[in-house]
Amino acid sequence: MVTLTVEKGSVPAPEQGTVALRNLGLRAVAAVLQISATFVVLQVLPPTVAGVYFKGFVIAYGLAALLRGKYDLFVAQHFVGQQNLQLPARELVRGLGIRILIRSTFACAILLVVTTDLDVMDVYLRPYLQTYLPFVLAVPFATLALFLTSVLRAVNRTLSSILVQTYSINIMILAVAHSVSGSEDELLLWLSWAFFAGTVLAAGVGVLLTRSAFPARDDPAGREPEPAAWRDVFVASSRHGLAGIALACLQWGPLCLLALLGSEVQLAHYAAVTRTAQVVDFLIPAAILVPHGFLLHSRFADAMHSGHGKLWVDLVVSVATTTLCVLAVAVATPWIVDLYGVDYTKLTELFVFLFATQWLNGAGRPAIRHLAANWNFAVIRRILFVSMTVAIASSLVGIPAYGAFGAAISVFVGALLLNGQAVQAAFAGCSART
Repeated sequence: MVTLTVEKGSVPAPEQGTVALRNLGLRAVAAVLQISATFVVLQVLPPTVAGVYFKGFVIAYGLAALLRGKYDLFVAQHFVGQQNLQLPARELVRGLGIRILIRSTFACAILLVVTTDLDVMDVYLRPYLQTYLPFVLAVPFATLALFLTSVLRAVNRTLSSILVQTYSINIMILAVAHSVSGSEDELLLWLSWAFFAGTVLAAGVGVLLTRSAFPARDDPAGREPEPAAWRDVFVASSRHGLAGIALACLQWGPLCLLALLGSEVQLAHYAAVTRTAQVVDFLIPAAILVPHGFLLHSRFADAMHSGHGKLWVDLVVSVATTTLCVLAVAVATPWIVDLYGVDYTKLTELFVFLFATQWLNGAGRPAIRHLAANWNFAVIRRILFVSMTVAIASSLVGIPAYGAFGAAISVFVGALLLNGQAVQAAFAGCSART
């Protein structure tokens, strides 16, 4: 999430135009890797088998979201809202990362026991443990990598967050897909282990980039954190437990329900469309920062002296750049679908709703960031619970009736409620302070 004018103290100095262009180039590479990795999976695996692969993907990322949800909220409160804790930032991130890794390892062990029991109790075309083992083992590394992605986003290192989130996994998938051959089941196994290796690499890259974002020289030398400081951290993060669950369910609930209630083909269709739509999210921050880097946006920001005015500037810039990015990806989509193959044509409705979801999330970024910067947990919790409840209820009704299209509608409705409430609350907060 990126904002350019609201809460100036939390925003880094404008980048030089050439640096912003370089960042845009690296994001474009991330988009190409995303589309390429999706293409090779859909090319080497038929839709029924690709659906099995993406079901494992949902297991790993959905559980990772659930395990880190409250820590994502705590990170937003601490770094964006600038909560004052008696802990160096580097030590805080390291300690929380270790805690998350331990928690997710326990969850991984429990899931291994469950899949082993399912193999004994249920006759299935593919053994559960053998099929989903790479994804289950990937849970701790995916959880850590995505948590570090959230930390980097919170401190406006959005390019670094993209590098952690996409580069490693997609590169591993591409490398394996182009170097192995065999039957469908053998290819599924190879790609599943490529996903596992990619999460391990992503976690390692995340550790390196967060160490760079919080250098040791910024921490007081030789100071050991007090136990009381850590207690404050754990108490503060625990308060976000239910809201963290709501955040995870909002992000991954409809897709998890599609994996449970829908067919493998429906899941493969949804995955192909949503991985294409996610390209918009890679490009939006850089598209905003290019004019900002050339100081085309700063003059408007400097002319605004009220919180309302600055928020309006951010929202207008975000809407404009998001619209351009969505249109650019939408224009390229027919060519991308041709790459995917005939099994992924005639998904226009899915593309419309998931592109609209990306537009909502991009346009509402400044409002979300504003809420985090002016932390009001009661408002944030209400927004998350309302959005999550409607999205899950819509999924339970829509997926059995409409399959992947029902899931897409639910995701769109959740994003509409989330961003709509965020914009309303952000403007209400500006009014309350004036």
